[in-house]
Amino acid sequence: MVRLAVVLFIIFGWQLSYAQSVWTLQKCIEYALENNLTVKQGKLAVKTSENNLLLSKEAALPSASGNASNGLNFGRNINPIDNTYVIKRVQTSSFGLSSQLVLFSGFSIANTIKLNTINEEASKKDLEVITNNISLQIATQFLQILFNKEAINVVKTRILSTEKQLETAKILFQAGNTNQSSVFELEAKLSSDKLDLVNAENSLNLSMLGLANMLQVSYDDNFKIESPDVVIPEEIIVEGTKTLYDNASKIMPEIELSILRHKASLMQQNVSKAGYYPTLSFGANVNTLYSDNFKIPTGVGTFKTIPFSDQFDNNLGKSLSLNLNVPLYNKGRVRSSVKQANIATEQQKLNMQQAQNTLYTSVANAVANYKAAQAKYTALVEASASQKKNYEFNALRFEAGALSSSDLLISKNNYEVAEANLVQGKYDLVFRKVLLDFYRGKPLVLK
Repeated sequence: MVRLAVVLFIIFGWQLSYAQSVWTLQKCIEYALENNLTVKQGKLAVKTSENNLLLSKEAALPSASGNASNGLNFGRNINPIDNTYVIKRVQTSSFGLSSQLVLFSGFSIANTIKLNTINEEASKKDLEVITNNISLQIATQFLQILFNKEAINVVKTRILSTEKQLETAKILFQAGNTNQSSVFELEAKLSSDKLDLVNAENSLNLSMLGLANMLQVSYDDNFKIESPDVVIPEEIIVEGTKTLYDNASKIMPEIELSILRHKASLMQQNVSKAGYYPTLSFGANVNTLYSDNFKIPTGVGTFKTIPFSDQFDNNLGKSLSLNLNVPLYNKGRVRSSVKQANIATEQQKLNMQQAQNTLYTSVANAVANYKAAQAKYTALVEASASQKKNYEFNALRFEAGALSSSDLLISKNNYEVAEANLVQGKYDLVFRKVLLDFYRGKPLVLK
């Protein structure tokens, strides 16, 4: 009973802890980098490249192998010990050790080691690219959730305002200061606002589900994220695009990855050209035999089988060899392989240039979009403030019975559109700042 109580305490304690846990942006990123399937695949690719490098290094070592066989021969056979024919059952055993060391192979082994060393570095850079992309995707989705939460609050405030005006319209109608259409119009507006709330809540649920899928966790009532105070960026960009690009090219792994892949393609050319060269190897062998038919006379008509230990020593043979293999004609396979390597090198050279162009374009867009988002947000603040003043003035006139509900709804809709645009502009500006800092190599934070 005590053990069961302890187990239940641990289970319910863990569930309570999980239920109370809140996902911060940093926690989301750290968890994704540990559990995301794409990241796990990238880590396995690194292990594969490390194993390939180890195998290529071991290829430079001599090989060694042993062999042993035992057989029974019946009928007319050759005694392997003295090469005489016998007509009887013969049991033979053989043992051997052999070793081979490649002395020259057109530098294939050395170049393969260099190639796999580059590939190992490239796989690590590729993993950095994956982790950066996942981190940026998480931050983007996190911001989308914050935007949807604020959009819900805006709609709820709008509903409260419409409800208040509806009550005012009913009072004015009962007092004879307005017609019933004003009530109907505000009732329709309230229904529309409630529908907007349903849509906003659905958008929030979908964005939360998207984040949970990125993290590979279940989405339920326990999945909650932190809602930090988002600071409006006010930084004025003073660096030029070229300066930001030069710094980004030293930080972003895509550039180094393209350079490493180009280096790997150049090294692959050398590996392919090794097929043109002869191969020289050194070999050593040790072998011995045993046969139960190898006998010596002990008297008239009597024979004695030589013991295994004596045969093992007496039949021991050793050999050393130098083996030269000169390629004369291989159906054009080497030539084709070299051509393919040359084409791959040209392709990687273009990819390297493309990576640089892509990064420059991305940095230039990030700078331009941030500046545009700043200007847009400033304009939206002014527009929202103006629409708010106009709406509040018209709301007072409506309450006084000096303005129709139709005119009130026009100013109200204009204010709501301006307010919605302001919220969207706010998070667009925050995202542009996060993206700009990403290219600067700064941590993904919202404060």
